[in-house]
Amino acid sequence: MDPDADVEDVPLKGNVTNMEIDSTALSGENSSSANKGARQWLTGPRRKWLIAILVAIILLTVIVVSTLLALKGDYDSTRLVKIWPRPDKAQNLIYFMHGADGSWRQLTKQLDEFFIPYQSYAYRSEDVIICGDKNQDMNKVCYFDIQPFMQGCSHANNYGYDIGMPCVFLEFNNISGWVPEPYSPEELQKYVKLTDDPSSFTDLVYLDCQGDSFADQENVGPIEYTPVHGFPTKYFPYRGHPDYMSPLVGVRFTRPITGVAITVTCKLWAKNIQHTEGAVPNGQITFNLLVD
Repeated sequence: MDPDADVEDVPLKGNVTNMEIDSTALSGENSSSANKGARQWLTGPRRKWLIAILVAIILLTVIVVSTLLALKGDYDSTRLVKIWPRPDKAQNLIYFMHGADGSWRQLTKQLDEFFIPYQSYAYRSEDVIICGDKNQDMNKVCYFDIQPFMQGCSHANNYGYDIGMPCVFLEFNNISGWVPEPYSPEELQKYVKLTDDPSSFTDLVYLDCQGDSFADQENVGPIEYTPVHGFPTKYFPYRGHPDYMSPLVGVRFTRPITGVAITVTCKLWAKNIQHTEGAVPNGQITFNLLVD
């Protein structure tokens, strides 16, 4: 007789099946408990408020970022003036190294190209006229003469960039139909300190550039304006004439401290110009200047 014949076969398969059933049941119970716990956590009154706050923060962040990006991309279109050479968009910075081997040539090349349309009067159309104090013919546009810029702010002297005395040019944006309401010299003195003869500021959108903080005001040094201290009213309004020449003001920084970023804000002054953030059009513009 086989010695193993008395050994009873163990129904392993049946036990395994029972174990699987028990395991599945246990797993189902655990899963059900976990789901129930998650639902209780999510539906708790405090948790609802927390989730609502998180969602609100995310939505607010998206809205703020989108708005800032839109404003950054539309910066020039909301301002009465724009700056040449163009500042670096990321930091709103005009930066260069002065000297014979400096990094200023790209900026002066940009200015050379910018001034091409301001060619000699002899090459303009008959709709461009030399005006006196006012434009007497609204069907024509006033010629803007850049020759007064030639003293210190010209191609011939690299616009001052090679010697660390840069000229920055403010161009008036072409805002159709906009007409300035200038202050009288007496009214203007309530807002700015006039260093020149006040009578010279008649019929002028006055321009004033200053360092933002006390340190910036110390570091920026003396500032000169050419050809005049603002934008004469004879160049307004802009009517979409193809030969219109946007008026310019050259702002020359004669002794800026080197190696220091200087924040400069330029403001235009007229009765119908606002400086508050969000005003459209806006009468001020800010940029950073760094000369090495």
